[in-house]
Formats: sequence, structure tokens, C-alpha cells
Amino acid sequence: MRKLLLYGLLLSAAQLATGCQQDVDIGPASYDELALAAGHWEWDQSTLGWAGNRSPATEGYTRQLVFGAGGKLLLRRRGQPDYHTTYQLSMGTLPRCGMGPASLPIITYSTQEEKLPNNERRTYTIEQRNSQQVLRIVGEDACVDGGAIETYHWVAD
Repeated sequence: MRKLLLYGLLLSAAQLATGCQQDVDIGPASYDELALAAGHWEWDQSTLGWAGNRSPATEGYTRQLVFGAGGKLLLRRRGQPDYHTTYQLSMGTLPRCGMGPASLPIITYSTQEEKLPNNERRTYTIEQRNSQQVLRIVGEDACVDGGAIETYHWVAD
């Protein structure tokens, strides 16, 4: 129950952060805030409700997400290329978690990670925290212990 409450609070905060924006504020359909600059998102931690927290310290490796032009995503481990895939940004709802008509930023991509599983469809938020850009990705089923909450910070090249 506590996990569900925590997830609800996280989604509410994300909804407040995006819910007050007009569609014009979100940017045109081709706008991709994840791939605009040279750099990568460095993994801080993943919270899997049913399996606890995972981080570079617990897993023994670093992990980076590199979003590129044309919807290309490179997942690196220890700074080395590990997995290539594509991603898509959209706006939508999370019907599995009872989130009503509010439209949230959605990122869709899949990975083949057994130790850090997550849904293909996820919400995301980017915020400034302690002079650092932070990316939070929340799996579609995190509210029912099926997905994960991932946290990254921006590292410019």
C-alpha cells in the first residue's frame, strides 16, 4: 500500500508539473528535449517495487542512456555500447494506473534487461534539482509493482 501511495504521489507531482502547461508549452510534435544536446543521462537508481532499489553500487556497473536524432537510443554499460533501440515520444494517459484524462509525456522503447526490467511505455519528467538536470522515468505498471521508477542525471559531453 505504501508503494502505491508513493507512486501516486510521484505521478501527481508529474501531473502537476505538466498538467498546468498548455499544449503550446510542451512543444511541437517534432520537439525532442531528450536529444537536443551532446551528452548522456547517467543512471542513479531504479526502484522496482517488488525487488527493491538497484543502483550502480548494487549492480557493479554504470549505465547511460544516449538519446539521438531520429529516435535512436543507445544504452551503454560502463561507458561501452551495450544495446541499440529506437524510442518514440508522445502525450497520453496511463489507463492501467487509473490516471484519468490528464495527458502526460510518454516515452516508448524496449530493452532486454533482466535485472532492470521496465515497461515499454513510460512517463518521464525532467527537472532541475540542486543545479543538476534530473530525468525520472516511470514504467506504466509501477503503480502495481510491475514497472520501475528510474532516475538519471545529465552529463554534458
